[in-house]
Amino acid sequence: MTFLSLSMRFLANIDALNMVESVGNLTKHRRASIVVKKGDEYMVTYVPAISGESVAHAYQSALVEMAKIFYPKDKLPVDEWSLRGEFFKYGDREHMPDELKEILNEIEKRKKISTSEILELKHNFEKVAISKSLIADIGGFMVAEERLPIKRTSLFQTGYVIPTFDTLTATAIDSQFHVRHIMSETIKRGEEEKVEERAAQAIYYVETASALYGLTFVLNLDGIGFTSMIKREVAVPEDERKKRIKVALGALSQLITGNGFGAKRSRFTPISEITSITVAVSKPKPFIVSPPGRKEFIEETLHRRNSFQEMMEKLGISSKVDLFAYSSEVKIPDNVNPASNVEDLFKMVIEKLGL
Repeated sequence: MTFLSLSMRFLANIDALNMVESVGNLTKHRRASIVVKKGDEYMVTYVPAISGESVAHAYQSALVEMAKIFYPKDKLPVDEWSLRGEFFKYGDREHMPDELKEILNEIEKRKKISTSEILELKHNFEKVAISKSLIADIGGFMVAEERLPIKRTSLFQTGYVIPTFDTLTATAIDSQFHVRHIMSETIKRGEEEKVEERAAQAIYYVETASALYGLTFVLNLDGIGFTSMIKREVAVPEDERKKRIKVALGALSQLITGNGFGAKRSRFTPISEITSITVAVSKPKPFIVSPPGRKEFIEETLHRRNSFQEMMEKLGISSKVDLFAYSSEVKIPDNVNPASNVEDLFKMVIEKLGL
């Protein structure tokens, strides 16, 4: 099996990528509490954050846009709600094609049904859902039916994006003052024109953050196109699987190189740059790169990779982990494939996978 894992450090100045509730006329940036070590003690601190749900929504949106490039419109394996950025993914009957509704109806027709028959219906549901939508395939889905609950675990994993541990003292949140303006109205009365002014200004504040953030992302490439809930079985032809893997990697490259996640970008696009990134391609078992909390994470990943392969050899497992990295912060260690920029890194990964 082939797995891809990625860790990245990126500087984002004046970002409003993930906002939460409004308090009066103040819109607040998401915060999260984290535990850090200071000397011999641990302490809690609050930092600006971007939720994993925000990153996951952006990645699935990127999957949709990339799929539009790879497939003709009449053969696009994306459901109509995902095309709108609404990722229900067959969560209820209102958002299912007839083929999936028929499987649910089958169990309702029977008063008694064996466990083996229920398992087969669940397996068939997952198989059809995968073939119908690559978003459900890669992003997973859940159907909360009482007699036939079905869940497909997402093939990608991500989490909260928070400031790196070595830059916590260089993290800031402040409120920016803004004013909405309403144009004056010209009202004609008789032969004269009179300008009548309404309340022309509305004051509001938006919290923005500046930080060196860390992001981690994991993608199970070999799970694409295969069922997983009841048993592993291919759900789409091999050429379709390869196309979906290309879509998955293309979407990930766009998510990273295009800073394609977060909201409020029309007027608060952050001043951002990627400072370090490393990618591991591993098989047959997953190897997860070290979190990007400190700039030495690439070297730490290399040491862990070497130990991981030695551990697998002791178990009699032939393991292969290829590392790729780019950094403007540190020198890339030997035995890690260096890239001249982030786009070059993804090109090298795609070549390594033989796509």
